[in-house]
Amino acid sequence: MTKKPLQPVLEKRVVSIEIAKVETNKSLMIQQVNPVILAMGSTGLLLDTGMLIFRASKYRDSAGPVNQMCNETFEKSLLKALSQKGIQTKSSKRAYWDYYRGKQKQLTKTIDTILKVELRNVGFWSKGPLDPYRPSIFVLAELIEPSTRKVLYSDRFTMGIDITSLQVMKYLFGDINILPEFREAKSYKTFSKLINSPEQSREALLKVVEAAASHLAKGLNGEKEFITNTYAKSSAQILMATTDNMVIDVEHAAMRKSPNSKSRILQKLNKGNVVTRMQKQGEWVFVRLQDRSTAWAHQSMFVDEHGIISAETNISKTTSETKTSQPSPAMVQAHSDVQVFESL
Repeated sequence: MTKKPLQPVLEKRVVSIEIAKVETNKSLMIQQVNPVILAMGSTGLLLDTGMLIFRASKYRDSAGPVNQMCNETFEKSLLKALSQKGIQTKSSKRAYWDYYRGKQKQLTKTIDTILKVELRNVGFWSKGPLDPYRPSIFVLAELIEPSTRKVLYSDRFTMGIDITSLQVMKYLFGDINILPEFREAKSYKTFSKLINSPEQSREALLKVVEAAASHLAKGLNGEKEFITNTYAKSSAQILMATTDNMVIDVEHAAMRKSPNSKSRILQKLNKGNVVTRMQKQGEWVFVRLQDRSTAWAHQSMFVDEHGIISAETNISKTTSETKTSQPSPAMVQAHSDVQVFESL
């Protein structure tokens, strides 16, 4: 899929949806981002690809054909979710481009819409050697009117993939949305612990797959408020991870003169306001407010930049400029290398 603009909410309800064969990786993706290996250039990329193949094979030996299970679970969950929302849906098991070949072109005249879905990075993702492996998925979806090939709905979203890697993926795929992780999401400190917990880890991954299917169904059902709120939370998380900005996540957040709970309150900010982080002292953060004044605030008042975001966080406009950076060539090449591995 090319870098097309996203339209993650279907504006006009359709009569029926036919799901084309879901495209997926041939192997489970169990990735650990390692800056040392990335710095090794082409040698490092070959080593990284070999490690991907090794991890996928070892996990399959431990947990079975999980990649196939994920594909089947996603399709089954999506069919169920759309049916519950009153949308007529069926799975054709036919590849999307087959609809436009030979005699099968006639089928497009009798089909209301075709849903094209691609699943990537299904597996477990670690953002670094000291970071645990978390269940992950990257979904690319388009709803197409077959007679005109007009795209009625499009979205790209991830779960379980760290924001740094996400920024690199955006360079390759275009805009990508991110879904918050479950509060009770399982993670595994090492690859050994992952393969030694085959049933638990498999169940954790399947839950993420089900959640991704449910989210896609909400977009196809035109649930604008839910999708808008969900992606607002994601934006807050990305903002904090890529800048010094922090997003207030509670109502009437107290901005204090000193870093303690008995200090005088200078002012209170509403949920969604953005401040700039200056320094940190224990659990207290010294921040610059939008009126250029400064204050101390407890860290519990802000969106958690590491993955768990509470409900209904909307970002206020900030006067601070967002710092953006281009991914390094090594990082881009590493993710391109992942795509090569997926096709093996």
